[in-house]
Amino acid sequence: MTLNKVQKGSALRSTLITVGIVVLALAFAATLLPRGFSDDLSRIGQGRPAVVLVHDKEAVASLELMTMLNELRGDYEDRMEFLATDVATDEGRSFAQSQGVGSSLLVLFDGAGSRVAIIDGIRDPGILRSTLESRLDLPPS
Repeated sequence: MTLNKVQKGSALRSTLITVGIVVLALAFAATLLPRGFSDDLSRIGQGRPAVVLVHDKEAVASLELMTMLNELRGDYEDRMEFLATDVATDEGRSFAQSQGVGSSLLVLFDGAGSRVAIIDGIRDPGILRSTLESRLDLPPS
């Protein structure tokens, strides 16, 4: 009888340790994920330039564009808004229609909310960086 009690305690301890390790691994992995983009389009025209990713989760080009923006965002988020709208939602479709654009592209706005440019087809982070800086009159980083 004593042997069974030891085995049950040992199994419980092993299970708890395993669960603890899995939880820690998941928490660490979550810190490595890129921060999400705000979908609050009311931030356009609030004094800071804004870049809006018109996103389609089904399109590879849209995911690539989001990855490029994530690479650059840390250099600019103190000077501009990074927003995204999903064309699969009513708000995203409405935004795309009001701007006369499709998906998987960027729409740039100045601080007053006037559209400055539509960026489509850029696949190079360096070109995206220089385009943002020139179109939004941002000083180089």
